[in-house]
Amino acid sequence: MSNNADRSSIGSDSDEEISEKEDVWKVVSALLRSRGFIQNQLDSFNKFFNQTLPEMVTDSVISFRHRNNKDNNYCSGLDYLRTTQNRFSHSQSTRYVENIHSDDRDHFGNKRLDLAGPLLGSLFGMLYLCSSCILESVDKEKDFKLDAIIAEKAKIITSGLKYSLATGNWGKANAGDTRTGVLNRITYASTLSHLRRISSPIGREVKLAKPMQLHNSQWGMMCPAETPVGQACGLVKNLALMVHITVGSATDLILECLKNLELKKIEDISPGNMAQGTKFFVNGCWVSIHRDPDKMVKTLKSLRRRHAPSDAEVGLFRDFGLNELHICTDYGCCCRPLFVVEKQRLLIKKRDITAPENTESNWTDLLEKGFLEYIDAKEEENTLIAMTINDLHSKEETAMIAMTENDPEPFPYTHCEIHPSLILGVCASIIPFPNRNQSIRNTYQSVVTYLFLPVIIVFYDLSVSVIPLQNAIVANASYSGYNQGDSIIMNQSSIDRGLFRSLYFHTYTDKEKRMGTLVKESFGRPDRSNTMASTELGVSCEDVIIGKTTPIAQDEAQGEASRYTRRDHSISLRHSETGTVDQVILTTSADGLSLVKVKVRSVRIPQIGDKFSSMHGQKGTVGMTYGQEDMPWTVEGITPDIILNPYSFPARMTVGQLMECIMGKEKAFAQDEEYGDATPFTDLNVDNIFKALHDRGYQKHGFETMYNGHTGRRLPAMIFIGPTYYQKLKHMVEDKIQSRARGPVQILTRQPVEGRACGGGMRLGEMERDCLISHGSALTLKERLFDQSDVYRVHVCDHCGLMVSTDLKKNSFFCKGCNNRINMVQVHVPYAWKQLLQELMAMAIAPRMFTKEDAVKPS
Repeated sequence: MSNNADRSSIGSDSDEEISEKEDVWKVVSALLRSRGFIQNQLDSFNKFFNQTLPEMVTDSVISFRHRNNKDNNYCSGLDYLRTTQNRFSHSQSTRYVENIHSDDRDHFGNKRLDLAGPLLGSLFGMLYLCSSCILESVDKEKDFKLDAIIAEKAKIITSGLKYSLATGNWGKANAGDTRTGVLNRITYASTLSHLRRISSPIGREVKLAKPMQLHNSQWGMMCPAETPVGQACGLVKNLALMVHITVGSATDLILECLKNLELKKIEDISPGNMAQGTKFFVNGCWVSIHRDPDKMVKTLKSLRRRHAPSDAEVGLFRDFGLNELHICTDYGCCCRPLFVVEKQRLLIKKRDITAPENTESNWTDLLEKGFLEYIDAKEEENTLIAMTINDLHSKEETAMIAMTENDPEPFPYTHCEIHPSLILGVCASIIPFPNRNQSIRNTYQSVVTYLFLPVIIVFYDLSVSVIPLQNAIVANASYSGYNQGDSIIMNQSSIDRGLFRSLYFHTYTDKEKRMGTLVKESFGRPDRSNTMASTELGVSCEDVIIGKTTPIAQDEAQGEASRYTRRDHSISLRHSETGTVDQVILTTSADGLSLVKVKVRSVRIPQIGDKFSSMHGQKGTVGMTYGQEDMPWTVEGITPDIILNPYSFPARMTVGQLMECIMGKEKAFAQDEEYGDATPFTDLNVDNIFKALHDRGYQKHGFETMYNGHTGRRLPAMIFIGPTYYQKLKHMVEDKIQSRARGPVQILTRQPVEGRACGGGMRLGEMERDCLISHGSALTLKERLFDQSDVYRVHVCDHCGLMVSTDLKKNSFFCKGCNNRINMVQVHVPYAWKQLLQELMAMAIAPRMFTKEDAVKPS
């Protein structure tokens, strides 16, 4: 029987369906009449029930958002809808509970990433549609808010793209998470990590545990350590080292390639034969049915490894419970490379990696030869991946035994990991021995990577006597009590020789602004030969580095020119900042106005309060610096650069730092200049390091006898000492120190402004006030909250207690409450208190102040 006959037989009861629809309408119309609906309303509802509603259902069935239904095939939409309903019914049934489960929304195979290209494409399409609608409305002379002139001149697409890139709002003002940001350029690793960062569109205030936890499908896709600490923990993730994100392939290329694989369209298959084969889906669209799915999967994998079609990114997933085969070619799918395994052996050999001298072997060649294959999270469920090559060799004997017992599948493994360490991200992969640390320490170190100062090659302005790229010698001991807790003690002599010395650059920028058509700002002379400070000139606090003046508008009411015609708008150095002018750039903007940039360089020398960290999240501040003569020394005369508190290891369990120290100590004495391998998940035997260190005459665990630098006596305990990589973080005292003797105040309350950037001071809150009260420091509290804050002098009437009007120049006083001009008292109150009294007086409340007899009276 033909397919058309089958389709027509399904809908042969159309007369019965029509009669049922009429019966339903009779019931609905009777119900509406009982509710008071008139005939016109019933006619409108009848049209909606019989015409509009069926059209809406038809359009919804045809145009599923994720399907590529170009022919508007209604039967194909119904088939997909029926398949989805069948899957849902089976997932809720106890009969199929072992084979069919509900979709896991946290499964990484069910997620797609929004890339920059598709995001910009969707934004451009939306802006283009908006622009087209506006121009069409103007051309048809319809009523619209924009007239023709504005519609022609407005650059809707350009301004819309600029707005979205500047604010991060994609299409709407409050559309959730921002999609743009400033790229982190502090270090090269932080830049790469920022480019591979993924943010979930879930609100940070939502208390959901599942999205924040690691899912099994994220193995090898997401870094398990690199995530922020706080509300965004688990919601902001980073891709693993070798993860690739698909950019999407055309579905037509895949369907064209599948024509020779005995695939038939759904329209050519009778409904009775649909259940006898495996359903074949392409990007969620049911396209065909195949009788031999095993052969189909092998053929598709063979074509993919031969890159047919060319440059196509194809993911294969077979659902055995639902008897379905899915092909995914969409964009935003995460996949990772794996070695291809056949018959318990890798296809790639050493000769394929080690190319001859005259040839070049790169990553693309390995992919084209089929040695490597990209697998997504869904396809991983149908694969068995060996963690290391040793797992393949151990299973080889088992496979041979299975062959003798006629096992149909004696070779279980299909792929092999390139290396287990590739599950980590960019920042976590540079940690030495991260697999031996507490997990939170690896997370802390990943965050520290964004904060530590980079090593710049062009340090031509910094001349020190220490060769760069030398690790610090770290001793783990409690010494003099200044390294308790997170504090560390540093060698002042090493600092003087250039240890951890860095350069800090700050750029000041200003440009001329036009005020009207003719008048404009101009750069003046800050007492130098040019409008800016000269190069290599030392500058200090509040020195003017860019001179600039602004014209003052002439007061027409005075009728004569003012004494001063310009106002000073020069840019000065920030408060408490010193340095040297490194570079001065004077150029012209696109508007023809002058543009000035002055770069100031300052040398940052480590001091007490600066923050340092090891590569294992052991952060600490400098508690004290001692000269070399006061530092402990070993028998060989070696003095440490840093003394770390040993009590930081039991709680934080950073065993990787101990291994880094002892391996660095052993490799420091190696004659062949061999470097130690600190890659995680390797077969490292610590006993070999102990033995090599002991053979060189040192204690095998890295301990040494040391002598007290203050007394010269031998320390009673042996000290663990060795080279350890340390990082200088950007948290420095010079950027955080805050003090002021005078400065700007708030206009409303006349209290000092808050914040270091505004030149403000440290404001005392309620808790600080309570502490001073509990200590009995009344005068200190009065000085902080009154004398050094907003003290204000007012005069009060001695009769009625109200504040009086005062003219100090004429020594005149007048109380409007009792018309008193003689008996006045001078008091000092906070200015905010005076404002509160005046606001109460504005509400018809008269607060009165009465003083003692010995109060100060105005002269």
